[in-house]
Amino acid sequence: MKQNRSFALKTFFTFSLFLVSFGCKTPGYVAAGPEASYGASAGDVFFTVAVLPDTQYYTAIKNGGNLQMFQNQINWIKDNRRAQNLEYVIHLGDITDHNIGIEWERAKNVLYQLDEANIPYGLSVGNHDETPNGNPSKGDEKTDYTKYFGKSHFRDRKWYGGGMGGNDNSDNHFDFFTVNDQKFMALYFVYNEPGNKSYSAAYEAQTLKWADSVLTANADRKAILVTHSMLTRPKGSESNQKEGTGNNKVPSEYTKQGKQIYNMAKYHKNVFLTLGGHISGEGFRRDVFNGSTIKGYLTDYQFRENAPYGGVKDRNGGNGLMRLMKFNLTKQTLSVTTFSPKTNGQVVYETDGDSQFTEPLYQ
Repeated sequence: MKQNRSFALKTFFTFSLFLVSFGCKTPGYVAAGPEASYGASAGDVFFTVAVLPDTQYYTAIKNGGNLQMFQNQINWIKDNRRAQNLEYVIHLGDITDHNIGIEWERAKNVLYQLDEANIPYGLSVGNHDETPNGNPSKGDEKTDYTKYFGKSHFRDRKWYGGGMGGNDNSDNHFDFFTVNDQKFMALYFVYNEPGNKSYSAAYEAQTLKWADSVLTANADRKAILVTHSMLTRPKGSESNQKEGTGNNKVPSEYTKQGKQIYNMAKYHKNVFLTLGGHISGEGFRRDVFNGSTIKGYLTDYQFRENAPYGGVKDRNGGNGLMRLMKFNLTKQTLSVTTFSPKTNGQVVYETDGDSQFTEPLYQ
């Protein structure tokens, strides 16, 4: 199939930053493309949040993915933290593919670099992070996710707000950050999809009740809700396989879990944003309830292919694609840029209609 070139795909080669480490020279990333300039003008007060979609094929080294793609994302975050006023990093879940020790070790070695750099971050638990696939731990602390990313790991981090339950399990948890005197929180829900054979209605009810209480207790904080399965890909979209082909003309639908979360969240006026991965592709929707707006974003690239789009043989594992969300407090806008940092310092951008766009911040 001939590659569609109707989209505007831009590349920019950055100059290498020279880091002193045993005499080696390591390429660095200086934001100079859309993610640097898009969504803000000189003098605007803004901050950014980096979003990492499913990394399962990076930690599993599978379907064209490799660990360097994950490392490149973290390197970009560290290199651009100050210039982009980067306040927080969100992982959308499926950190691993098989929920096994070697994949968790790889994920830990990459993600702990954010701890070392004192960069706040939170992780969603995806279906591939559960055993068996899709079976929520229901608060059990004897999981590899808890081993590496439980309450005990985050307890001393100033951004960590707490998690559901009285043990070390942090599958459902929340984080805090404040920018320009405006308070924010990110609230995470473990994967627990109605209709799956592993679905637990009782655990869902417990989780939603807990989340409702957290949102009520923190009504003064603007809330971002994160779960692995929140939105579906819009009908007709090929963004699951092809880059640069999408737009936001057709809204995404909620997944079954996403709908349950929204039906709880819509009664909380501080909730303004939901994020999810799981279903490959890009998507967006807006809901208004009782005068309050909640916008949702789907971000997942694990099934992407390189031209000529011949199926599994052309899979690229997600190609290291990530997002930067720019919260412009002066203009009251939220701008999304989508890009892939490469090992040599190159950054490849997607600028089609569902990859780079701006929406009102709270409307």
